[in-house]
Amino acid sequence: MVVKTLRTESERTLAAVRHRMYRNTLDFLCETHLELPPHPPPYCRTLVLFAHFDPQGIVDPYVAYYLNALHGLGATIVFVSGSPTLTPESVAGIRAFCAGIYTRRTLSLDFGSWHLAWCILRQRGWSLDHFDRFVIANDSVFGPLFPIEEMWSSFHDADMYGAIENSQMVPHLQSFFLTWDLNARSRQFLNEFWDGFQYVVHKNTLIWRYEVGLSRRARQAGLRIKPFVSADTIRTAYGNLSAHPWAGTCSGRYNGTLFFWDELIEDFRFPFLKTALARQADRWRVSIPHMRDVIEQGTSYPYRLIESNVERFGISQSASRERPVRGDQRPR
Repeated sequence: MVVKTLRTESERTLAAVRHRMYRNTLDFLCETHLELPPHPPPYCRTLVLFAHFDPQGIVDPYVAYYLNALHGLGATIVFVSGSPTLTPESVAGIRAFCAGIYTRRTLSLDFGSWHLAWCILRQRGWSLDHFDRFVIANDSVFGPLFPIEEMWSSFHDADMYGAIENSQMVPHLQSFFLTWDLNARSRQFLNEFWDGFQYVVHKNTLIWRYEVGLSRRARQAGLRIKPFVSADTIRTAYGNLSAHPWAGTCSGRYNGTLFFWDELIEDFRFPFLKTALARQADRWRVSIPHMRDVIEQGTSYPYRLIESNVERFGISQSASRERPVRGDQRPR
């Protein structure tokens, strides 16, 4: 019987070592809810690999909403969950949007899910030659808050695109939504990247090697990179970041999705809200009433999807901390 969870660090380390030796990626596969067809649909020229995780084995309604929007772009979606088992009822809600639905033993977080999806594609005889665009996305955001076509249509005149640029460590596109226009350069880059992927155990190593490393490797490969919202845009719009008290702890580098989430939505029609902001409102000094106002008054997104997700995890949404006004130097 396949062990569906890797509970300890020693189990995860052994699994990573075995993969480096034998390249046994498909051994991580646990459940197949929907098998990919032998050939990709000819009319869907965007390929999306979607990574999911839920500790209760549920595909939340906010995820189904997001998948529906991606499907509306004419996308072929391969859904891989890091939850070894999913409830059949929640899977039923996404079958219409996905070409394949799988679960796996959890290792290397979202990158492990994307890599398993890549290997399943290869096993089924699919290749990037069947598509014009390639996307990796995950369920760490609520959205799209605005029609996703707005951001999607801005992706031109480059090879690699992202929703936002993060200036932490070194400038890089955040991996919760990345897109490539498929051409000779980008196809070679992606084939080499995913074929050479190695599972790692420690989160910080994963972030440096792959979250940050993807953008670094792309630049080294000569790919042109373009974010929907750049770090320079945020810096120009919201002043001297060194004045913020949290700047000292991160050398003036920041994650805009956490510190400027409301301004991004209001000023740039940024289509995503990090789930951590609602689930960990106290940590990020977020006023839940203010968040609700921003979403309900400024976007078309159904706030009930955020509320129900937070309630399912037993996290109170009663936080009423006053939201700092613009120009206030407190972190948020």
